[in-house]
Amino acid sequence: LVALASLRAGADLAIVAAPVSVANVIRSYSPNLIVRELCDKNLCPADISYVLNLAEKCDVMVIGPGLGLREETVVAVSEIIKRSRKPMVIDADALKVLSQDLNMVKGKSAVLTPHAGEFAKLTGVTLGPEYRERMEPVRSLAQELNAVVLLKGHYDVISDGRRIKVNRTGTSAMTVGGTGDVLSGLTATLIAQTGDLFGSACVAAFINGIAGELAEERYGARILATDVIDMIPYAFKKILEG
Repeated sequence: LVALASLRAGADLAIVAAPVSVANVIRSYSPNLIVRELCDKNLCPADISYVLNLAEKCDVMVIGPGLGLREETVVAVSEIIKRSRKPMVIDADALKVLSQDLNMVKGKSAVLTPHAGEFAKLTGVTLGPEYRERMEPVRSLAQELNAVVLLKGHYDVISDGRRIKVNRTGTSAMTVGGTGDVLSGLTATLIAQTGDLFGSACVAAFINGIAGELAEERYGARILATDVIDMIPYAFKKILEG
């Protein structure tokens, strides 16, 4: 989902590093994807150098979706984050790994994309339901890490520690699983195109929400993450045409 969203957003190439046990399944899903095989059934320390070398050939790396939290995977993710020299979008299971040691991301070019539950694991702070209650905790975490935090929710809250933006696009139908992966892919492509982490996170949240709204208009309230991906080009078109 991350890779397909990246491509729909305008990435030239999207490379998926996946365990050998599922690499061919991913290849069969779309001929647009470039799949590179990891050496075991899960991401493990033996893959660290390989993944970092792949990342060096790319403009940005997304880490987290679909990883799992096996002990060897946690070790590998920690080392990849610590040693990466590329901008990163950190999501899903990689956020759970990061919650064990926030210092590993300090000094990195990173966008974190937690939902409220993942934010609580990172900070110990249980967020209130209203977006106004969430703005200061998000800004505080971004400032502490010197990173961009994109808190997903009914309204998304984005901060780089100084600036705060609230995104109001989207629909309740987007609570379906996978739309966060779509957002990560969008964010990564915009970072690759602009180099602006905060701006990319803000625009990605906006476009993701518009794509979700368009998907709901077409399919009704019961949409899939892949429906949102299919609407990304139309979301760009709608925005550009005003």
